[in-house]
Amino acid sequence: MAAPDAVDANLMYRLLVQGVTDYAIYMLDPQGVISNWNAGAERAKGYRAHEIVGRHFSCFYGQEERSRGVPHQGLETARRTGRFEAEGWRVRKDGSRFWAHVVIEAIHGEDGRLLGFAKITRDCTERRLQAERLEETSANLDLALAHMSQGLCLVDARRRLILCNARFREILVLDAALTQRGTPLSAILRRLIRDEGVGSGEPGARPLRPFRPAGAAIPLSRDLTRQGRTIAVTTRALPTGGWVSTVEDVTERRRIEDSILHMAHHDALTGLPNRTAFGAHLERALAANGATAVLCLDLDRFKAINDTFGHPAGDALLRTVAERLRGVLRGSGMIARLGGDEFVVALAGTGDGRPIEGLAERLIEAVGQPLEIDGHLAHVGVSVGIAVGPRDGADPDTLFRNADIALYRAKAAGRNTYRFYETGMDALAAARNLLQLELRDAVQTGELRLHYQPVMDLRRGGVGGFEALLRWPHPQRGSVPPDTFIPIAEETGLITRLGAWVLREACREAAVWPEEIRVAVNVSAVQFARGSLEEVVTLALAVSGLAPHRLELEITESVLMSDSEAVVACLHRLRRMGVRVALDDFGTGHSSLSYLRLFPFDRIKIDRSFIREIGRPENVAIVRAVRALAADLGAAITVEGIETQEQLAFVRGLDCEEAQGFLFSRPLPASDLAPFLATRPTARAA
Repeated sequence: MAAPDAVDANLMYRLLVQGVTDYAIYMLDPQGVISNWNAGAERAKGYRAHEIVGRHFSCFYGQEERSRGVPHQGLETARRTGRFEAEGWRVRKDGSRFWAHVVIEAIHGEDGRLLGFAKITRDCTERRLQAERLEETSANLDLALAHMSQGLCLVDARRRLILCNARFREILVLDAALTQRGTPLSAILRRLIRDEGVGSGEPGARPLRPFRPAGAAIPLSRDLTRQGRTIAVTTRALPTGGWVSTVEDVTERRRIEDSILHMAHHDALTGLPNRTAFGAHLERALAANGATAVLCLDLDRFKAINDTFGHPAGDALLRTVAERLRGVLRGSGMIARLGGDEFVVALAGTGDGRPIEGLAERLIEAVGQPLEIDGHLAHVGVSVGIAVGPRDGADPDTLFRNADIALYRAKAAGRNTYRFYETGMDALAAARNLLQLELRDAVQTGELRLHYQPVMDLRRGGVGGFEALLRWPHPQRGSVPPDTFIPIAEETGLITRLGAWVLREACREAAVWPEEIRVAVNVSAVQFARGSLEEVVTLALAVSGLAPHRLELEITESVLMSDSEAVVACLHRLRRMGVRVALDDFGTGHSSLSYLRLFPFDRIKIDRSFIREIGRPENVAIVRAVRALAADLGAAITVEGIETQEQLAFVRGLDCEEAQGFLFSRPLPASDLAPFLATRPTARAA
């Protein structure tokens, strides 16, 4: 017969486990040995009753927990307090683990004696895994928020802060106390508005708006605004009625964007607007006020300076010119740099042409002032072409094109001047462009020829030399004058190639002349600027075999104006080779006398303009003065343009050494020189 205590325990157990399958419920004796087992326990842990009853319940714990005495600690707590409750990993029969919620209740008899323990275990693995996933998600969210480069805040439908990250507080310079959960958004905005100083009336103050609409950009605070900081705010509405906003410090990005935008519309060298910006401005000006003038400017002699001094000096010159042009306009119009040495001005609200004429004159005067480059004084000029809308064009393209056509007329008129567009100029410009293309072909195919005009020795009689003159016998146009195609060759750069050919051809043909006859060749400023003139001269002499003293280079003062020191140094080197140097067209420039101090010329050629009107007393006085000056300098004199016996008698009376002109002969092709010399012997032979 069973003891009463055992009967009570069995009855208790049956009542406890009746119908329970979701919980593992079993009894432990006072030492923790399993005394019975229910179906829920079998399902949870995998043991059948006969496999587990009689074993110590610590078999459900892992080795580490057993070594730390965790099972016994649970029993002691239940023994002492009546109940132990905990969660932890437990081990099934197959060795797998599950997360268990465990309750151990002490069971006492009526006499207070401990009968054992009731142990209830519930498998909470899924809940535990969900909790871990949630913890991991939360941790990842916290990590992501902490490492975002943007600030982020979440606001509910009542406009209260739900959460924000540290970057949000950092960018907006907010205290942690102001960004606690539940903080009204209005409190944050009041702080920002207070820091911003809205309503202070200070220049540049702008009101802050709530974190919407999306994409708004706001300055942060008064101090930071003065430092140029800008905060971009982007907001997205939520289905719940709240919104999420991100804030980002975009100061550097906006600076870069502004810089890129500026570079896209401005010239990097001078800071002036570029062609794109000018076109947009001109279009707006014409739309708002049709009376708009366009002035196209092109620097004169810039290429020679740029090639001689180098590009850094050329860049410095362009910056100086830009500043001078700005100073003339003083904000009254827009000036842009188109590239190279080309500038353009737009002047709105022009009535008659008089204000434009005055502006053009001031621009020419300002640019024409001497400027110092690397310790040297340099001179540049500017030619200006003007078109006025809507008379000369109602759209930007037409107006600009006609101003450019007028610019070519200004350059053809002698440079350093201005011209207005006139009807018919476009036809002339088209004809000029065609001539330019034909000249390029003529140089390529060898269509140009040299003619030679004799220079007569007035003291000994006979021919002292020949001046090589370039001729273009065009197959359709006939003979094209040099003063028509030489400027085109200089502008297009063809003069360098053409000049080298002239030197080689003149030396080659002069090599067969009598030894006492020299050949004179005109040299352009562009040839000096290219820096290869010495090489070209040396090669021409070497190939032809012509003695250097029989070659005379004729230069004009425009050559010296571009860079006197560099040119003079080059001339000295050529002269040391034995080549002679003559100053051509003396008296036609504004500072001819000053150039006589720069270089000991072998010869000075008096321009034909002084001889043409020999009856004018001032011309007579000038020629006499130049003759006396040349004698003092040890230079010979050649007088150009002798066409009458009266003129010849005059220069003979001044004891000038040489003369040339139609009185003696027109320029002759090389094939006619031998017959001419037969009738007019050389100076030595005479």
